[in-house]
Amino acid sequence: MSNQKIDLDKMMVDEWRNLGFYYDRDDRIDVNQWRFYGSKKGFQNFVSLLEKYTNNPQNEIISEHGHFGPYSYLKIMTWDKPVITEDYIAGTIQDLKNLQQIIADKLSTSRPGQTFNIDKDYGQDNTITAKFFVMSDDFDPYTMDELIVSGRQNIVNENMNQKK
Repeated sequence: MSNQKIDLDKMMVDEWRNLGFYYDRDDRIDVNQWRFYGSKKGFQNFVSLLEKYTNNPQNEIISEHGHFGPYSYLKIMTWDKPVITEDYIAGTIQDLKNLQQIIADKLSTSRPGQTFNIDKDYGQDNTITAKFFVMSDDFDPYTMDELIVSGRQNIVNENMNQKK
């Protein structure tokens, strides 16, 4: 086993940058939404992520799913109807292709500083909405991760490195 320290901050920063956008979930009763932050280019990564998911034949089976992002909270899942919940964004492969198009269409008319929502235009049984914050072209997704920017992730890093 190596005594080399793992730089979890750098690993998390790299994962956010590779994803191209930041997400979290606001569970306050009066808000209750997935929140996505990204530049137009970053949100194109989200559209591409959906495209890759829907083009993979293994994902055609109900309950197949993929987890995305550094913490793997974002779950895209194959289901029998389009739905956005606290736990996942799901639908048939065709539904998810439709979602891909909804996002691409809304993104094409959005400018930095604007937002758009996805709710009943995707699924009638949603228990939560998805809100997209279109950021400037130089937006770096990791800057929204409070654990990293506050330095609290350092405590986690130290504990993990001490266990090695």
